[in-house]
Amino acid sequence: MRRLSGRVVATTRDGAPDDPLTHLLEAEGAKVVEWPTLRFDEPTDAARLERARASLRDGAFDWVVVTSARAVLPLGSREGVPEAVRVGAVGAATAAALREAGWRVDVSGDGDAADLAEAMNRAHELVGARVLFPAASLAGSVLEEALTQMGARVERVEAYRTLLAPPGPARVTADLAAGVDAVAFASPSAVASLMEALGRAWPEALSGVAVAAIGPSTERALIESGLEAGRVTTADPPSLDGLVEACVTSIETMKRKGP
Repeated sequence: MRRLSGRVVATTRDGAPDDPLTHLLEAEGAKVVEWPTLRFDEPTDAARLERARASLRDGAFDWVVVTSARAVLPLGSREGVPEAVRVGAVGAATAAALREAGWRVDVSGDGDAADLAEAMNRAHELVGARVLFPAASLAGSVLEEALTQMGARVERVEAYRTLLAPPGPARVTADLAAGVDAVAFASPSAVASLMEALGRAWPEALSGVAVAAIGPSTERALIESGLEAGRVTTADPPSLDGLVEACVTSIETMKRKGP
């Protein structure tokens, strides 16, 4: 028997028609309801991004750090980039997207952005290192702050915009009333968007529902939003596969605790 058979899991990503998280949950037997919370757009200043890419090809940077698979496409291919440039990635999905685009990944962080910074610092001297960080518009500042404290010079450039697109509250509340066993959050932005959708009903609307977070930053966003720390199960490793495992674990934990 598949572990999520008979369970209903709500996802809070961008509602893409071929969302791999939906497929992974369905493979475990879950019925998936989708609450799209985000949409993505071109960077505010495309010319600045292009200048950063040109500087990268000209050898102005020692490192490129990427925290989202979605940032790989605007970053572009490795063609023309000096071989000496090192690449750091947060998470297996980001590393895989980089390799598919022709990049060599030198250092991977298994947790969040802080883990990547620590892994980079263990592998190479960062004092004076010049780092390009193509980031989402709403990406946190943990990585650049950590690298700066380690002596690196970080240039952050917007690779794409993350825009909150809260789902209709009537749809969410109707799904909850019909029965949702777990809600899966894959980013802090998704937390903010669902909070906006539910308004004053947050977080009480999720009472009795298991909550899964893809990684530490999303866990922090949930707790800071008002959920009790013990309510959140965090994926380990921070990947879509890990998020599915967190859904399974969180539902089992809720079942043991009872009503």
